[in-house]
Parts: sequence; C-alpha cells; structure tokens
Amino acid sequence: MDGAYLGIFIDTLVILTAAVIGASLAERLKFGAIIGYLAAGLIIGPAFLNLIRDVQAPQALAELGIVFLLFTVGLELPMERLRQLPRGMFVLGAAQVLATTVLLSGICLLLGLDFPASIAIGSALSLSSTAIVLRLLSERRELHSRFGRGALGILMTQDLAVGPLLVLIPALRGMPLEMAGAAGLSVLKAAAVTMLILGIGRIALRPLMNAIAATHSPEIFAALTLLIVLTAAGVTHTAGLSMAFGALLAGMLLADTAYRHQVAAEIQPFRGLLLGLFFMTVGMLLDTELLPRHGLEILLLLAGLLLLKGVVIFLLCWRLFMALAGSVRLGLLLAQGGEFAFVLFALAGREQVLSPLLQQELTIVVVLSMMLTPLLAVAGERLAPRIARRTEVSDDALPRVPQGIENHVIIAGFGRIGAAVADRMSKAGIPWVATDTDPNNVNRARRAGLPVYYGDAARVEVMEALGLAEAKAMVIAINDAEIAIQLVALVHYVLPETLILSRAFDEEHAKELRKAGAALTVPEPSSIGDTMADSLLAALVPAAQAEQTPPLARRPESP
Repeated sequence: MDGAYLGIFIDTLVILTAAVIGASLAERLKFGAIIGYLAAGLIIGPAFLNLIRDVQAPQALAELGIVFLLFTVGLELPMERLRQLPRGMFVLGAAQVLATTVLLSGICLLLGLDFPASIAIGSALSLSSTAIVLRLLSERRELHSRFGRGALGILMTQDLAVGPLLVLIPALRGMPLEMAGAAGLSVLKAAAVTMLILGIGRIALRPLMNAIAATHSPEIFAALTLLIVLTAAGVTHTAGLSMAFGALLAGMLLADTAYRHQVAAEIQPFRGLLLGLFFMTVGMLLDTELLPRHGLEILLLLAGLLLLKGVVIFLLCWRLFMALAGSVRLGLLLAQGGEFAFVLFALAGREQVLSPLLQQELTIVVVLSMMLTPLLAVAGERLAPRIARRTEVSDDALPRVPQGIENHVIIAGFGRIGAAVADRMSKAGIPWVATDTDPNNVNRARRAGLPVYYGDAARVEVMEALGLAEAKAMVIAINDAEIAIQLVALVHYVLPETLILSRAFDEEHAKELRKAGAALTVPEPSSIGDTMADSLLAALVPAAQAEQTPPLARRPESP
C-alpha cells in the first residue's frame, strides 16, 4: 500500500473510530448522535488533535449524506399522510417558518447585512432540529399527545420548506432585478423537474420495482434504490438545482408505494453512515478560534435566536393551537436551529451569499442551540405545570356534578372528538358532563352553556367530582395514548361495571386499551366522534329505539 492510499486508510480509520465513540457517548448523555458527530469531528479536526491529513477529502462523500437525508425525509411525507393531518397543522407550521424568516431577515438587514445574506440566514434559522426534537418526544412518550402533534406539524412543514429553500438560495446572487429573474427561472426549473420526476416515476417506477422485487434479491433491490436516489439527484443537478432537492422528490415519489418501508430499510445504512460523515466534516471545519475573538457576538446571536424563535412559536401556538402552558413548552422545545441549517449555510457559502466568517459564526450558533435543547426541554416541562395552575379559569368551571344528575356519560377530553360525542348524546337525550385540561376549550364550552369542567381526568378526585360512581359510561377522547391506557385501567379497577369507550390511535393501541378494560375502542383514522357516539348509543339505547351501528369491539369476557 503506497503512501497516498495508506493516508486515506488511516484517515478513514480515525473518522470511523471517532464517529463510534462520539455518537455512543452523546447517546448515553441524551444529547443525540448529531451532537456526538459534531463533537467528534471537532476533536479530530484541525481545531484540536489535527488527526486528519486532508479535511476537504471527505466532503464530497459527506454531501451524499445530505442527499440520503432528504430522500428519507421524502419517504416520511406520503401524500396520504399529508392529507390526513389537520390543515391547522400546516397553517401553524407555515406561519412559523414565514414569521421567523421575516423577523430574522429584518434584524439582519438592520445590522447591515445585504438582502441575499439576510434572507439566507432568516430562512435557514427558521428550521428546527427534527432529529433531536422527535427523539426527545419519543423518550417522553409524547408523540401522540396534542403537544407532540403540534411539534410534529411544525417540523413536517419545516421539512417541506427545505425543498423550496434549496431552490431559492442559489438565486439570491446579484442585483435585485437579477435575483428576481434568477428566482423566477429557478422556480420554473423546479416545477419542470418536479413534474418530470414525478410524472415518469408514476408511470415507470411501480412496474420496475415489481419486476425487481420478483427476483427476491436484496442486493438488486438495494442497488435499484440507490439508482433511483442518485438518478433523481443527478437530474436536478443537471438542471442547475440542488441534488438534495431531487432526492427529496424521489423520496416523496416512493412514499406512496408498497415498497416504502423496505426502501427505508435498504437506505438506512448508507444514510446513517454518510450523514454522520457530513456532521463530522461540519465539526472538522469549525474554527474554534472564533470563540475567544467573537465570543460575545456569538453568544448574542445565540440568545437572539432562542428568544425570537421561541417567542414566535409560543405566540402562534397559543393563538392557533393550544393552551398557554403547552405553548410555552413548544416554544422552548423548538427554539433551536436544525440540521438543515448546516445544509443551507453550506449551500449559501458555495454560492457566495454568505462570507466564510459569517458562515462559521452561524454554524457555531446552531451547534450551541442544539446542545441546549435538552436543557430547554426540561425547563419547559418544569414551567408548564406552574403556568397551567395559574391559568385563569372561572370558578364555576371547576369540576362539580350538576344537581340530580345520574346515569350520565362522562367525557374525558372536550376537543373535536369529545364535542362530537357530546352533541350526539344531547340529541339522544342522554345526560353528560365533560372535563378538559385546556382552559380555552372549557371557557368556550361554558359560554355555550355546556356542562364542561376544567380538570385532569387522570386524577381520581376529578373523576369523583364528576360523579363517576353514578355514571353509566365513560368516554375517553384525550390525545395522550399512555394516559388513556392508565385512565382506562384506573376506572375499570375502581368501577368494573362502568362501560368504558376509548379513542385509539391504531390497532395496537386499541388492543392495549381492551386489555386495560375498555369495552369499546375506536381506532383512527375514522370519523372518530361519530363512530364513538354510534358505538356508545348502541350499547346504551335498546336496539328497538336506535338505528345505530354495532360496537366495534366487545367487552372482554370475565375470566
């Protein structure tokens, strides 16, 4: 082995060793693998140990990591899934990206930066870290809660915004008229390439994948997956657009096929390895000498990013989506910069929209904000209960059973689904009371004269105050999957004769609910409110008096 190849071999060995150690330690410390890769690259790079002979050499390969990252993002965005999400989620996410971009860009202009650099910075910093936030939500089992769905809606909209931004940033060079012309041309190119890739893909992709799948050869299937990704990336690159944009389109094309999960499994090793290499190269290229020379400037940028972005997300969530306490949590959780900021900064640097110094400073700001995310999440968790306790709720909204009510239905959760069930109960002449932890839902219902009370259904004293012992049935329509199971188990244990109907997020969740004691379960997606009401009425009202559909699940037989 000659000297050149020996050098490449040693560099590869150092990079892989640092990646394994850095990612493992970061995972143990709950920082996430991305922080581990960044730290590992920083340590083995010129800033500290200087163990890599040619830092620029891994960059070309690392760029493929971004291609595969955008491809896997596309795989998670099938049109069917996007159609199922409430439109309010996209409104919230789009408003957040737009408002944050405008405000940050305006501040950059006031600080003396030119228009292209300001737009590039504002749009890049408007995106949050999908990888870190989803990991934190998963660890806390909050992905299916209203809070988790709010975060997911914003993150998915941000991911969708990456494609247009990859087209926009290269068009930001030159004078205003030149920028407008370049932006218009880029949009036309993007539209043409999108139609070309999606059109040809829809016609040719399924027969091709069917033929390859029929060979039952994992190697050929993996090769076809790589061919699709790189071909789409090559098409957009030839058109003068980003390779990552083509990979995103390819992922969205495959997301609606039956091969989506197998494709994701085949691409995962390449994506993980190359993406780790990308973040390591970012770490290697960080200039740590900037910290002592520009430390105050970097800290001010960091504080400004977290404050402004956090406040924007908080205000939008509070006005459009959830209560005060949850909005504070969401603002703190999503205030950081994200992994796509590195991609957009690198693109802006190559297109000479950002100076190398400014690119370095902003990269350090994003890294520091990502490292602070777990601490901000913990701060949000501790603040939210205190804020919730102090949220103004009128005294008459406290749980209190109306005089003379019995054989009623208790509805836990008075959102869209709980309200639909309550409406059907009222029309059937069945008395009901409801409880919710969102003061906005409670006050809105109280103004309409409905018996809705503020309280946490998971607390025994709240259930007792709502007359659980005298209730005929209980409907659980809350957004938290784990708490729903706990509540079913609690009610079934205390009063096993009470009829329990619960919303389920999927069939697996429905099985767990039935094991816990739910007599009826209604899995999503469906018209949950109507289906739950139909099932409940079928159980409560004699068949001769109600023409309703039969329950979806029977009460478990007693052992």
